[in-house]
Amino acid sequence: MNTGIQDAHNLAWKISCLLKDAASPSLIKTYESERRPIAISNTALSVNNFKAAMSVPAALGIDPTVANTVHQVINSSFGSILPSTFQKAALEGIFSIGRAQLSDFVLNENNPLGSSRLARLRAIFDEGKIGFRYLKGALVADSDNETQETVETAATYKRGSRDYVPSGKPGSRLPHMQLRMLNASENEDSISTLDLISVEKLEFLLIIAPLKDSYDVARVAFKVAETLRVSLKVCVIWAQGSAPADASGSGQEVEPWKNYVDVEEIQRSNSKSWWEVCQMSNRGVILVRPDDHIAWSTEIDSVENIVQQVERVFFLILGAVRTSS
Repeated sequence: MNTGIQDAHNLAWKISCLLKDAASPSLIKTYESERRPIAISNTALSVNNFKAAMSVPAALGIDPTVANTVHQVINSSFGSILPSTFQKAALEGIFSIGRAQLSDFVLNENNPLGSSRLARLRAIFDEGKIGFRYLKGALVADSDNETQETVETAATYKRGSRDYVPSGKPGSRLPHMQLRMLNASENEDSISTLDLISVEKLEFLLIIAPLKDSYDVARVAFKVAETLRVSLKVCVIWAQGSAPADASGSGQEVEPWKNYVDVEEIQRSNSKSWWEVCQMSNRGVILVRPDDHIAWSTEIDSVENIVQQVERVFFLILGAVRTSS
């Protein structure tokens, strides 16, 4: 079900771009190149998860096949003629043996058998896998990406644990971080970076820091998006405590465009800043697709020609025609 929902999310914004004549039909081809590997991966993962689920009772000394065999015998033509009291007693006997394996008397660290089973159980639970990342499709792939795979399921989790590792790399889902709107009252609830993605219209999101060079990129991106007839919103993330007291924000810096929002990080003690979460510096730029996945990210210092680079980015994502050489 999750895979199907993700498929629809991936495809919807691409169809919308086509209907608005903002993209080439080649954009639709990226649906298969992005989602088919995920579907295959998720199918394999489901099978592995089922096997892992069956390994849990086995690790605890319970064999699911025994209860299944008894159930099949009872439901067979032979078993159906047995008295119902006998059938019930047989099942209850099997279940009582299973429950005994889970008792505190057996399953504890002081019991060598119980300690061994608990260790096996922890090893099973530590094999969790969370997240995925597109490596090619409607995005600008990492220049240092040497793999030929089309999807990376190991980029967003640490093997051996269930710890999710956020990333600002292209193809990854936009990481979550709590933010405060710059012009919000103190009583207003915080929002997530994921709340910045529009759910009402087709819109790309450009995330920058309040730096002169970053504002230059934002103005160019606004102009290119306008030419290509796609909506773009710019989000300026201020470090906690650095936002201007008068909430003047970035209005003058992005004029004449108005579709921008100023937000401030909400950091807890010992937590990372937004750019640290994304494994980037505050001279980074992140362009997010309407389906929450990052289409392009880079450090400003690595961009030689802003106009050409931004046009190239939208061209690669949408398959659109360049507006200048």
